[in-house]
Amino acid sequence: MLSRLAKFMSGSGRTSHAAEFYRHRLAVYQSELDEPEYSFTDTAERRIDIHAFGRDFVPACEEGSDEGYVLLTNGMSQTRMPGVHGEAKPRAELMWYVREPTEEFRANLRWLANLPFIDTTWFGFGHRVASPWPPVAGTDFQTFLFLTPIIGPDKQIAEALEIAGDPVEILTVNLISHEELGLIKSSGLDTFLDLLDENDYPPIFDPARKSYV
Repeated sequence: MLSRLAKFMSGSGRTSHAAEFYRHRLAVYQSELDEPEYSFTDTAERRIDIHAFGRDFVPACEEGSDEGYVLLTNGMSQTRMPGVHGEAKPRAELMWYVREPTEEFRANLRWLANLPFIDTTWFGFGHRVASPWPPVAGTDFQTFLFLTPIIGPDKQIAEALEIAGDPVEILTVNLISHEELGLIKSSGLDTFLDLLDENDYPPIFDPARKSYV
């Protein structure tokens, strides 16, 4: 009886501790992005919640507006990614700038966030994931590319977030063409990043974007 009670209490403690991590991540997100407009709670065993924060991507000092959402996973960093080496951060969360927080985008984020624990791998800056088909309607691109945030509040989240003493990498999700992937393989990531700058790569994902190569 006492051993069963001890196991129950131990399990309850782990559940409470895990829930605290979810609240902690959300609090860090909110400190930079305010309250999410939508939160989509995952019911799977490996819980990957997704929060959608509304944003005008045109800086306040400029005219016009370009409204969209910052999608952020909450739960990928619950577990260390297997196989991390060197100075890479052992935990990560994913961020995607989209026009609307559709089910299609959320499903892709959850798939990506679960992938390191299925394939025993890890994600970091410059890493790529091939999709078996175009993952979003309206595009022919099939390769996800992970970069790190360059927008101020998102960089602050990346600098502030820790889980169980580990720093957490925030990786932005991007889709690239087969030709752009070839450029990265032949000339390096920096060459491709320069190409993004030259073409005023839009922050909000555009499925109609043409390949820059």
